[in-house]
Amino acid sequence: MKSAWTTGLVVVGLIVAAFNLRPGVTGLSPLLDAMGAEIHLSAAFLAVIGMLPPLLYGLSGFITPRLYSRFSGLSLTLAAMIMITVGLGVRAITDSPGLFLGLSVLALFGMGIGNVVLPPIVKSYFPDKVALMSTVHVGLLQLGTFIPPLVAVPLAGMFEWRGSLLVWTGCAAVAVMVWVIIIVVRPAARTEVAASVVGGSELRRLVRSPRAWSLMTMTGLTSFNNFILFTWLPTLLTRSGFDAAFAGAMLALVTAIPLVLGFVLPVLAQKMRTASPIVSAFCLSLAVGYIGLWLFPAAAPVLWTVLLGIGISTFPLALTLITLRSRSAEASAALSGFVQGGGYLMAATGPLLFAFLLQSFDMMWPAFALVLLSTAVKFAVSFSACRPGSI
Repeated sequence: MKSAWTTGLVVVGLIVAAFNLRPGVTGLSPLLDAMGAEIHLSAAFLAVIGMLPPLLYGLSGFITPRLYSRFSGLSLTLAAMIMITVGLGVRAITDSPGLFLGLSVLALFGMGIGNVVLPPIVKSYFPDKVALMSTVHVGLLQLGTFIPPLVAVPLAGMFEWRGSLLVWTGCAAVAVMVWVIIIVVRPAARTEVAASVVGGSELRRLVRSPRAWSLMTMTGLTSFNNFILFTWLPTLLTRSGFDAAFAGAMLALVTAIPLVLGFVLPVLAQKMRTASPIVSAFCLSLAVGYIGLWLFPAAAPVLWTVLLGIGISTFPLALTLITLRSRSAEASAALSGFVQGGGYLMAATGPLLFAFLLQSFDMMWPAFALVLLSTAVKFAVSFSACRPGSI
């Protein structure tokens, strides 16, 4: 009975932790205009706020595996939830753009820690239910990506933009309470993570693995496009003549597609010999969506958004492959850090490069050439990244 209770507690912990890894990002973009009406937001602020999430995710991806040498995955998860709660809560009440960015760094670093520690926790506590628990992990992460942009503007209408942001602080505070209980109970893992391996020989082995680099590149280029869309899709749509509410709804839609697919991709990935046909289809969808948004934005904005959403659904698949292609919990921790660390650092350049190209030329084609090129590279590396067998 005690084992069943503690296992259920870890499941609840995974659910609340995964949900809180994205609202601080996608719940902000639709509110930037409302914030700008009260607080002066410079062009530099807008560029940095779009670049910060993948940059902090990337840095934490390299730092977090090494923290296993001193702290457990459970302790790191609690620390991550506290950082998210404090960062999101205090930034919502500040009037300083600089302080807002600094507190965003705190919250986003916490989210980055959560990105890395959840896959090895799944591997440690549910080694015989990896596909099922990966579905829970990925599905809740995508749910936390989808809901905030959908409700951000309506919540701001009721509570103003600060109140809208504070809603996600409350969600993170709930996660803190759950993880405090988990730390007190200390449920025993079925597979222990070896700290010395996570930060040492296992990571060095991955650096020499072409498949690890392929998976990192595939994941990074997916996030490269994710954050471009998170930052720029509403703006591109409003520039095409659509109102802010419609643009926010399309941002929610583009995140809803990975949410839906995230509930089936882990099972498909486990059953299929290689996931490369899925990635190839997603790359085609992403390319067509971008071309439609570029050349015919007003013709079928919902269709282009759906195709873009399908295209970025490689991300939940990549998270699943990190767990499925790892030989052990410690290998999963190292692979998670390597793939997400390097991948998010790659992704950090996306919003910045897209903004530079979009604002430096009278024509839009250089910016869209960038994202189409990234899609082609992702397609090329996917065959190695998705190959069967442990990395």
